Amino acid sequence: DLRPQSPTYRQWQGVELAAANHRALYIPKGFGHGFQTLIDETEISYQMSAFHTPQAASGHRYDDAAFGIVWPLPASVISGRDRAWPAFQDKS
Repeated sequence: DLRPQSPTYRQWQGVELAAANHRALYIPKGFGHGFQTLIDETEISYQMSAFHTPQAASGHRYDDAAFGIVWPLPASVISGRDRAWPAFQDKS
């Protein structure tokens, strides 16, 4: 939750999405998201509420201590773009 006035600000929640459980996840405006695949040959599909604008992209590191995310597996492959995100700076 990246909404500074929210009571759950900077809290995270993990959800397993798999073919077997038929789950989907809606991520509303004001929330960050990250993905970790747990098995090889995984495909991820997602929709956005607006056309993709690469120059408008922003993010934070997957291992940023400000969030304390506990990933199910150690991170093994991280894109250069994702490694380059800045540390989170609280703007509240």
